Amino acid sequence: MTLSTTISKWGNGQGIRLPKTLMELLEWENNDKLEIIVEEGNIKIRKAENKRKRKSIEELFANYEGEYKAQEIDWGEPKGEEIW
Repeated sequence: MTLSTTISKWGNGQGIRLPKTLMELLEWENNDKLEIIVEEGNIKIRKAENKRKRKSIEELFANYEGEYKAQEIDWGEPKGEEIW
């Protein structure tokens, strides 16, 4: 696939617009983090790996089969100006 775009002024810098068809093909969305690699006068752009993505509570407990039993914890007497 070959596409053309133009470098345009964008605030105090420059930017390129990515066509919707390319965004859909790559499954990219607005605000995705990207890595830019410069090699021999060319650039490669790829989606950055999200290394610190937090799992949702549903993901954390997806395979949990036990029962949850709520219990009250005795934290002891107040040590400062806490109000219990």
